[in-house]
Amino acid sequence: MAPVLAQNIVLHSSARVGTASTRRGRVVRASSARRELSTTQVTAARANAALARDDNASTAFGRRDAIATIAVSALALATRAKAANAEEVSDAIDAAIDAPAAPAPAPTPTPRALATQRVASETLAYEFTYPVEAESGKPISWAVSRERDTYSSAEPMSPNARQRIVYELLSFKGPLTTVVTVSNTPPALEARDKSEWTAREVANAVLSDKATGRVASGQRVSLAEVDNAKKQVMENGDTHYYYEYISQGSPNLREPEATTFRHSYGVTVERGGYLYTLSSSAPEIYWDELSRGFDDSVKSFRLTKPTRKYREPGNEGLGISLPFQ
Repeated sequence: MAPVLAQNIVLHSSARVGTASTRRGRVVRASSARRELSTTQVTAARANAALARDDNASTAFGRRDAIATIAVSALALATRAKAANAEEVSDAIDAAIDAPAAPAPAPTPTPRALATQRVASETLAYEFTYPVEAESGKPISWAVSRERDTYSSAEPMSPNARQRIVYELLSFKGPLTTVVTVSNTPPALEARDKSEWTAREVANAVLSDKATGRVASGQRVSLAEVDNAKKQVMENGDTHYYYEYISQGSPNLREPEATTFRHSYGVTVERGGYLYTLSSSAPEIYWDELSRGFDDSVKSFRLTKPTRKYREPGNEGLGISLPFQ
């Protein structure tokens, strides 16, 4: 009878202390309350065992007072432990708040703009810019080696006369070349709708059309290797086909070896059944110095709105402007 009564008193005391603790801030979580109740029950069980062995306890009131004292002490210990844990958590939060923020990564410097020159043709309705300085700031001296106003007056690049050079810049230190060509649609592309063309297919067709290599069947093959190619629709609705390629070059003053390589960027745009292509090329050893300027050049290439001076390739006529036109 006495042990049961003692346990009831302990549980009643625990409930009162728990209620007071809740009124002080309701800080104790449900899981912590279960741990405290378990601790109290263990303490009560130990108290009951001690009282059962104690033959000198005189009255039930004395035993109840002893049990209540033990229970309150156990709850006080649990509360102090919880407070210590809460203080440690609070200190950790304060330390995290007061810790200095990690430094922001340094912004990537914007490359300086390279000096350029602009080329525009009204008779063939195209325009672009080309660099006149290298990445290091050294000037590039260009000379116009060819400029034609119409497709029919331009020199062909191959015996089939499809692809013709309408504008050419040369820099003899390299040598470097920037070339604009116009050609009718190659057979590899004309049998398909242009919406189905891929950038790599266009690049290979253009490069094959101006190549000098042939296979046994007589079919012209490209001597260049296309590395990267992408297709992009511009604001005016034109589709631009960009590509990068490497081709075998000729020995030069910097590279006297028999086998040399040239690196190039190119872009091709279709209009009226003809392909307009701008390409910039340099020996591989100069590529790091020139690649950004050449990339900006092909990205600047545009087919402009035809004016009265425009001469459509393959239908140039006499090129005479009449007063009533």
